[in-house]
Amino acid sequence: MSNLQLSLIALGVVLILLVLLFNWWQEQRIQNKMRNRFPEPEQDPLLSAEPIHTHTGSLREEPAFGLPDEDPAFEAGVAVASIKQAHDEETVDEVCEGVIDLHFASAIPGARLLAHIQPYRQAGTKSIRYFAETADGYHRARLHPNESYTSLQMAVVLANRQGPLNEIEWSQALVMADKLAHVLDASTESPDADSLLKRAQSLDELCANLDTQVGLTLKLQGTQPVAAIVSIIRRMSFVEYGNDFAWCNEDGIPRFLLLLGNEPGQGVRSAGIDHIGLLLDVPRSPADEHSFGRMLGVAKELAVALKAQLVDDSGRPVMDGAEVGIDRKLVELYEELDRQGIPAGSSRALLVFS
Repeated sequence: MSNLQLSLIALGVVLILLVLLFNWWQEQRIQNKMRNRFPEPEQDPLLSAEPIHTHTGSLREEPAFGLPDEDPAFEAGVAVASIKQAHDEETVDEVCEGVIDLHFASAIPGARLLAHIQPYRQAGTKSIRYFAETADGYHRARLHPNESYTSLQMAVVLANRQGPLNEIEWSQALVMADKLAHVLDASTESPDADSLLKRAQSLDELCANLDTQVGLTLKLQGTQPVAAIVSIIRRMSFVEYGNDFAWCNEDGIPRFLLLLGNEPGQGVRSAGIDHIGLLLDVPRSPADEHSFGRMLGVAKELAVALKAQLVDDSGRPVMDGAEVGIDRKLVELYEELDRQGIPAGSSRALLVFS
C-alpha cells in the first residue's frame, strides 16, 4: 500500500471522528436548552404511585388502561358487550303466524344455532322467522353468535299473496322442526294443525279483500337504454330498495316503487326498455291521505324528463283531478286496514302482503 493511500485513510478517520464529536456537542447543547425551558418534576409520574400536583394546585390524573382481568367488560368480549342486555321488542305475531316451540336440553351456542336454522327459512311459499330466549332469560328477535340460547320459536306466516298456509307447507315446517330437534337435542310443541289451517284460510280471505295496488305507466319514445333511464331516476331522488327502486318518505320507508319494463328495478337485464311503471302497493306503504297524488306528481315530472306519455292502468291518459277521487278511496282503505288490525306499512302488513 502506498504512502498516498495510507494518508487518505488516516484523513478519512479523522474526518469521521470530527463529525461524531460535532454531533455529540450539538445534542448536549439542545438537551441543556430543553432542561432550562422544561424543568424536570420532583416526581416521575410513570414511577410514582402518588398523584402529581399541577401549578394550580389541582391533581393531575394520568391516563390508565385496565387489563382484561381487571375489567369485567373484557371478560365477555367486545362483541358480547355490545349486545343489549334487555328484551328485544319484536315478538311472534300470533295473528298471522303459527309457532313451533323448541326447548333445548342444555344451552346452545348462538353460532351453532344460526348455522343449523339457516337452511330452514321457507316452508313452501311461506316465510319462517326465528325468535329465541337466551340462557340469561332475554328474548331475542335476532340471534347473536356470541350468546347461548335455551329455547327457539319457529314462526310460520299463515297467509301471504301466494295464498293461505296449506297442509303441505305446514308439514314441511314440522319436518324442519323435527330435524332441528334431533340435531340440537330439543323437545317440540306445535299447535293443532286443523285449527291453524282454518285460521290461515280466514286470514287469507280477509287480506284478499284489502289487497290493492295502483299503478301508472310512462310510455317512452321507443326503446331507451336502461343505464340512461337509471341515471335520470336517481337524479330525481329514487333510491335502490332491495331489488327495486323506491320513492321514500322522510323515514326511508318506500311510498311507491319504480319498475323498469315489467321487472323490479334491479332485476332488468335487457339492454333497453320502452316503458316504466310506478306502483303504489297500498297495504305495504305508509298511510297517507295524498298517496296517489304524490305518486302522480312524481310521474308527471318523470314524463317531462323522459319525454314520455303518462297513462293509467288501463292505458288511458290520466285525467286532471283524478287524484282527488282516488286518494279519497285509498283513505277509506287505510282506515279499513286499521280496523282489521293490519295497519298499512306495519310489520304485520309486510308479512301477509308479501
